[in-house]
Parts: sequence; structure tokens; C-alpha cells
Amino acid sequence: MTRALHVPAQEREVIRVLALDLAGAEAEALAQEVPNGAPSDLAAALGVAHLDRTHVEIFPTADLKGVGLTGYLAEGLGIAPETLEPDRAVLEAETGYVVVVHSAAFAGAETLLSPEPPLRYLGTYPLAQTAPPAYTAPAPLDDTTTEPQPRRRAPARMPRALGLLGLLGAAVIALIVAYFAGGKGP
Repeated sequence: MTRALHVPAQEREVIRVLALDLAGAEAEALAQEVPNGAPSDLAAALGVAHLDRTHVEIFPTADLKGVGLTGYLAEGLGIAPETLEPDRAVLEAETGYVVVVHSAAFAGAETLLSPEPPLRYLGTYPLAQTAPPAYTAPAPLDDTTTEPQPRRRAPARMPRALGLLGLLGAAVIALIVAYFAGGKGP
């Protein structure tokens, strides 16, 4: 058994990365969604009763060619590169499947993870915190102005992680469609 990993109540913006020591077909089977209420093999391997799979990613590191696992974690998910640096060699050495578990997978509940084989713990990483917007004092009113000017709002931005997750999801769906469309005949 790997050491127990504590997930505090209401934890946000923390990523846990685990290696999945299974062959391709077995890893893909573990990655499959289960019907609502059915026990999940992945949850059992993590040692938890409930796991929101919408906040869990399982994929082969081979899908990250040119970027690598540390690049995906930094650029795709928003983890500060300096946070990943101590574990860079371990993360880049992974050649099989990995499991990326976001804090939201535990629905804000305090949880104790006890990863069992085929899972192997690699690290826990907080998302990079963006600096709060600088305070801007309102401009003083001059004698000719009677009302303060409305403040401009910054345009809303979609986080890079959501865009990359959408792209990764589309690639997985395309692979599944291609498998069923071309791989099996009557």
C-alpha cells in the first residue's frame, strides 16, 4: 500500500497525479465510466467510496508527444513549472497511462486516499495562483465632472485548461468512434 493521502474538506485547485500500471486494454477498461450508483474500480483502487469521474483524467503519456507530462501539467492544467521541477525526472519517465485527479472529484468532502496497485502515486500539485487584480483608486472628480465614470470590466477569459481538456476529450471521442466504425465488422 502507498502512503495515505489526505484531501482536506473544501479543497480546491489541487491536482494529484498517479501512474496506472496496466496494459492498454486493461487501462482503457478502468477508464470507462460506470452507471450512476455503481461502484467504480478506480474509486476502489484509490480507496474511496465515491469519486466524481468528470474530474478525473486517464490517458496514455504517449498522447503527450512534444509536450510531455510536465508540459501538460504546467501548460494544460496551470501548475507552476517551478512546483513540478523537483519531480520532473519522475514525471517524464512515465511511459504508460496516468491518472490525473482534480480536487473537485471529491465533491468538497474530506477524504483519505489509499492508492493500491495498479495505481502508483507520483505527486500532488496546486494550480498556480494568479495575482489578484491591483487596486485602482477612483479618479478624483474635477470641477466639471459631476458623476464618476463607470469602471471598465475586463473581458471574460476561458482558462487554458478548459480548452485543452475539451481538445483532449474530442480526441478521445474521435478515437472511440474510429475504433467502433472501422474495427468491428458483422
